[in-house]
Amino acid sequence: MRKFIKNRIAFSRLLRLFLCVSLASGVAVAQGGNQGALQGIVTDPSGAVVSDATITIVNPTRGTSYTGTTNKSGTFTFPVVPTGFYDVMIEHAGFSKVEQKHVEVTVGGKVELPVMLQVGANQTVVEVIGVPVVDTVRTNVAESVNERQVANLPVLGRNFLDFTLLTPGVSRDVRGGDLSFGGQRGTLNSLTIDGADNNNTFFGQTLGRTGSGRAPYQFSQDAVQEFQVNTSTFAPEFGRAGGAVVNVVTKSGTNQFHGTVFEFFRDRGLNANDQVYSQQLSYFKQGLRATAPTKPGYHFHQFGGNLGGPVLKGKLFFFFDYDGQRNSVGIPVALSIPSLGRPATAAETAAINYLTARSGTYLTTFNQDVYLGKLDYRINAANVISGRYNGQRFKGTNLENSGTASAAEHTGNSNVNTDTFALELNTTLSQKLVNQLRGSYQRDNEPGLSNSQNPEAAVRQNGTTLLTVGRNNFSPRETTLHRQQYADAVTYVAGTHTIKVGVDWLRDQILNYFPGNFSGAYTFDSLENFGRSLTGQALQATATGSSALQLVQAYAGTGTSGPTTNPDNAQLAAFAQDDWRATRRLQVTYGVRWDRQTYHQPGIVNAQALATGFDTSRVPVDDMNFGPRLGVAYQPFANSDRTVIRAGGGIFYGNTPSILTGTASSNNGVNLQTFTFQPTTGPAPTNANATGQPYFPGQIAYPNNTCGVPTDAPRCTPPAGFAAAKSNLFLFDSKYHQPRIVQYNAQIQQQVAKDTSVTIGYLGVRGTRLTRTRNANFVSETPATILNTAGQSFSYMRINSSQLVNPNFNQIFQFEATAHSAYNGLTAQLDKRFAQGLQLSAAYTWSKVIDDAPDATAVVVGSDDGKEAYDPLNPRLDLAPGNNDVRNRFVLSTVWDLDYFTKNLHGVLRPVAGGWSVSGIITAQSGQPYTALINTALNGSLLIANQRTPGSARNQYRLPNYISVDPRITKTIGREKFKVLLIGEAFNVMNRTNITAYNNQQYVVTNNVLVPNTSPTTGFQTPRAFGNNPSYNGRVLQLAAKIQF
Repeated sequence: MRKFIKNRIAFSRLLRLFLCVSLASGVAVAQGGNQGALQGIVTDPSGAVVSDATITIVNPTRGTSYTGTTNKSGTFTFPVVPTGFYDVMIEHAGFSKVEQKHVEVTVGGKVELPVMLQVGANQTVVEVIGVPVVDTVRTNVAESVNERQVANLPVLGRNFLDFTLLTPGVSRDVRGGDLSFGGQRGTLNSLTIDGADNNNTFFGQTLGRTGSGRAPYQFSQDAVQEFQVNTSTFAPEFGRAGGAVVNVVTKSGTNQFHGTVFEFFRDRGLNANDQVYSQQLSYFKQGLRATAPTKPGYHFHQFGGNLGGPVLKGKLFFFFDYDGQRNSVGIPVALSIPSLGRPATAAETAAINYLTARSGTYLTTFNQDVYLGKLDYRINAANVISGRYNGQRFKGTNLENSGTASAAEHTGNSNVNTDTFALELNTTLSQKLVNQLRGSYQRDNEPGLSNSQNPEAAVRQNGTTLLTVGRNNFSPRETTLHRQQYADAVTYVAGTHTIKVGVDWLRDQILNYFPGNFSGAYTFDSLENFGRSLTGQALQATATGSSALQLVQAYAGTGTSGPTTNPDNAQLAAFAQDDWRATRRLQVTYGVRWDRQTYHQPGIVNAQALATGFDTSRVPVDDMNFGPRLGVAYQPFANSDRTVIRAGGGIFYGNTPSILTGTASSNNGVNLQTFTFQPTTGPAPTNANATGQPYFPGQIAYPNNTCGVPTDAPRCTPPAGFAAAKSNLFLFDSKYHQPRIVQYNAQIQQQVAKDTSVTIGYLGVRGTRLTRTRNANFVSETPATILNTAGQSFSYMRINSSQLVNPNFNQIFQFEATAHSAYNGLTAQLDKRFAQGLQLSAAYTWSKVIDDAPDATAVVVGSDDGKEAYDPLNPRLDLAPGNNDVRNRFVLSTVWDLDYFTKNLHGVLRPVAGGWSVSGIITAQSGQPYTALINTALNGSLLIANQRTPGSARNQYRLPNYISVDPRITKTIGREKFKVLLIGEAFNVMNRTNITAYNNQQYVVTNNVLVPNTSPTTGFQTPRAFGNNPSYNGRVLQLAAKIQF
């Protein structure tokens, strides 16, 4: 505690020192939230600066205005300006008045306006300009997605976050629903909405876990005005991210009433055949599968509308948006009973009847309603307050589990309910001093329900699973997050400096309930034994027991919370930054940020683990996470704003997802105990799981478990006479730290035409202290070899599994800060702003990321094995191209308003030929890497899912290139006050086969020999997944209609 107090005092002193130095040297800065900044320099015809000129900026859509004057250096700064279009008036006695129209202020952007006043009185010079083509004062690497792009570019599913893929250096993360910036994992990103943190720190994703295969989006695309993607060297006011910060602004009302009504429609009948279906149909025609595949259902509606306008003109504005989605997909369940070669027994008949009643197609749904309401109130000239509410209600019927061998009762609903409230008060104390106060509350409730109370039961015959019935072994579950955030920032303009200091406090209260195996999980090796259990008969068991016939059930430790944890966390941050116009040609942004994340400590000490140095009760906390940042923008040519050179670097810190602390709180060997029960024909002293009779304990019969008849939340003590299986522990390494990332970049931007610029850049990212999960219970390993069927010998290291650090436990998984990554990327970008009816952006990225398999989400034994270190004793063997290594990526987006060419037509030609526009996105990229695997934990690590072929490297192979052409055509009917838009869109219009996953099991180990996997349907490098759309693969057509008024 003393150390923490000392650190806080030291930081306070550093903050005061920074302010004193900045004020003494005389301070400008990109704004967070929903603001930008507007600044400039006023000169006369001789180039001399003009002081005391009056600057007035007016937002004509709201009637709001701001007034200031130039200082003795001739500069002016409006450090906090709401996004939108402004008219700027510059006046000084003895000079003509200058008006600049339609100046756009974007979120997080700084507009530089060089103004020359002409000598002469009583004259007005009107100029119509936009934001300068080359941003000469921006020092960070950032891209803005404007309102025109959001409204006109096609996005399948209408998740606005997909627009970030237009940014250089961005690709989809291999973890579904996440985006990768600079080759980093998606858990290192941050999303802010109107300045409020909008992340789920439990899962390390955005609130609602949008895009992860369940809820499609949390905010309607029609409610988003614009957003900024900060990919490198962003200012100290932004933090809690080592990848990128996406800063979103929602729409607001204006002095005019405006609204939209829309409907988007997709259906299987409009699309090309789903490529998975086509593949399986081909297998059926070749005799490689027994039954013909069923065409997947696909019926999709997205609809809604919005309305905004004044409550009190010039004072109070409102905006409301509703967005709904209805989507249903059929999941066929095929029960194929193999021929018995004889009449079925009574038990087999009972089993077949039970399974048949639970087979057949069932529906999954992706139904959602999203609401947004917003009020903006200009209290007076000095105070503006904004309040927003957004609600999300997603019902994912039967999404908990799925598969052709999984019954409807083995799944359940996956629901998402989020509520976000945000308030912001901007107070202009003077032209030089502005305060921004923010507060927000968020709730993210994600329950997973079950369709049955019965325990899970996997019924097999001849080694093949026929059907899995009963509830999913971890359902029902729930994760609920309640968040409060309070932040305050003060901006002070002093000469050529703009200083900004602030503090930010965030607290998450989290409930996590994950009852894995608490209802029990049965495995039956035959229809006979399943039928015998259903009818209460003795089972056909072996003398010693078998994992093919068993019951696994978990129990809460005495006096513990069992599967319920509360992995709360709190985050405190402070920053100070200075945006300094050092000269007319040099802009410098520098500052420092301090972050501290504290955790609800697990608290329970496992004495047996502690005896060998494994402390299950503690999560280390970092007190010294200081992140200095520096960025410069330099105009190399005097009297020219056509060229700018940018460079910068800084240190950034990522969050620790609370799923890690929650797992450490429950999987400590005390909270949970798991027992395995195996029926035997007689006592088996060497097998602690043996029942000693051909029944499960207490002669229970399915669907009962050891707690009795099925209930929603079974809880009891384990039956006497059995030993619990050795626990798997999850805990934090005593040297754990939060992820630290160093970013550095250089860019040159050149104006090449009136409205076009080219940018060439370099981006470097080096991750240290990245999170990984590693089994720390092993001691040593020895060289080993294995042959394949051709007689080739492969060498590998085999872990001595009999030598354990602590033999009281099976696996001891440590969350460590020992992984690394290195990213280097070159980017080239062409941007043409909207003019003459055309807007275009093209971006190419050549990059390479190398890492040793960092991952902050490996928390489940078995299903997360593939995320962990292949060799726990030598994790550096995983050093290879990262999972998100995309060597080449090209994205082209365009919006082309053809009405520019037909606006002068008259008569009948005007309504026929006018009103057309086309837009689209073309994406082409290299395939991501993958690893060749085998079917068993040959190296003794107990991890099957990451067992690569001996002699091969991680991510040695590559998927094919990915190419997609997504066009849109729009016909607009009507005039500005009332328009109907008829829209047709296509995704992957060329119907290209984009393979996004191969079957990667290269060998099957049989009798200690590597046998090549040559199966024609699941063999090595046969396609397993297509496209980037989880609900449909192949060409998709979408029809839409919009009414705007």
